[in-house]
Amino acid sequence: MSGQHTHRFERIFAVVLACLAVFWPDSVALSATKKPEVERPTSWPSFGPYPPMVHPVRIGIGTRASAARIAVWAPGWVFVDNRPLMQLKPQVIYQVSPGRITELATGRSVALPLDKRTQIAARDAMGTYAVWANNRWWRGSLELILTRGVTTINLLDLEDYLQGVVPSEMPASWQLEALKAQAVAARSYAVAHLGKGSKWLGSEGFDLVPDVRDQAYKGLAAEAQSTRIAVYQTQGIILRDAGKIKPGFYRATVGDYYENLNIRTKAVPKATLEKLTGVPGIVGVTVKRWDSNLNAHTMQVMGKKGAKEVYGIALAKMLGLSTPGILDVKEDGSNWVFTCRGPGNGARGLSQHGANSLAKNGWRYEQILQHYYQDNDGQLRLSFIDQSSYAAAAAAAAARYRVPFMRHKQAAQPEPAQEEEESDKDKDE
Repeated sequence: MSGQHTHRFERIFAVVLACLAVFWPDSVALSATKKPEVERPTSWPSFGPYPPMVHPVRIGIGTRASAARIAVWAPGWVFVDNRPLMQLKPQVIYQVSPGRITELATGRSVALPLDKRTQIAARDAMGTYAVWANNRWWRGSLELILTRGVTTINLLDLEDYLQGVVPSEMPASWQLEALKAQAVAARSYAVAHLGKGSKWLGSEGFDLVPDVRDQAYKGLAAEAQSTRIAVYQTQGIILRDAGKIKPGFYRATVGDYYENLNIRTKAVPKATLEKLTGVPGIVGVTVKRWDSNLNAHTMQVMGKKGAKEVYGIALAKMLGLSTPGILDVKEDGSNWVFTCRGPGNGARGLSQHGANSLAKNGWRYEQILQHYYQDNDGQLRLSFIDQSSYAAAAAAAAARYRVPFMRHKQAAQPEPAQEEEESDKDKDE
């Protein structure tokens, strides 16, 4: 009789467990292994993880770091496999380490898978995607590879990328035709080094790096109206040679990163910077905007609980920097190290100087390009990346440039600037 009661009790208990598993699955331990907690979004983003792109470019802005700090300037999201995982607050610092993202102000954290790429994206009311990482604001979104440390990749469209490259390679105050020549050269270099042409894709997972190992790229802060016009008016145009893309190499800074520049660095104690800016617990210092003279007009100081913008030229003076031409700011132990131009610095690559001199003499950008990139037959061959994407731009360019790129016997062209001739002569010597 007692055996029957025991059997009946076991059946009732099994039914109760089954009901609990159906109606309250989280309250029943169905496995001995506890699954990692996943934050379920309470709302859904109105945008995806990637900005609109015709020709995507991946820039490696941080490689295999132990952690990375990120922020967004509009409400943003963390995505995994194109699915939203966690909402991000504007102007708040988050730290990403392998397998986890943490909000520094509150300690709130969410697990991230190691075997999938994580995307960070934010879009403002104007439709602009922008993110903060590695002490700079960038157009586009971020991809994070977490398998070997944290690799941070800026993903954006080629034309948006060029808006940050052209003013980083050539002062925005220079002649528009020189800036347009620079835009075509930079675009050609980028296209030739995407995908299979990349030095980094196989080993690191991105196409280009943001320094002179490829091209200088300083992000949103470097952008200027003149260089936006230069990129827009040459949209999609590249150099070709025998049907192939010509890499568009140009002499900017040759050899070491700062070889041609008079560069100064200064270590500023963290306590000093916090006192001057009034921001406690500083975790990032960013040049948000350079002016046309490449001086740091607006600096953004990121604290654990908020951010503050300061006038960069005044801050440089308070810190005793040699000039307000702040190029970079990096954390080093108990200091923030400011890198800036030294007094009297204006050196740029010789090709850029020559292009600007030719533009001052009335040369158009295609004439400047012919001076540097003509083929063995004396012809300059410009084309579009692909005819389908840039059909409208091709028609506009054809209407504007009715005169062939190759002038008849070079009849009306001004002589190259003396500065360029002397520079080439010095290089040969």
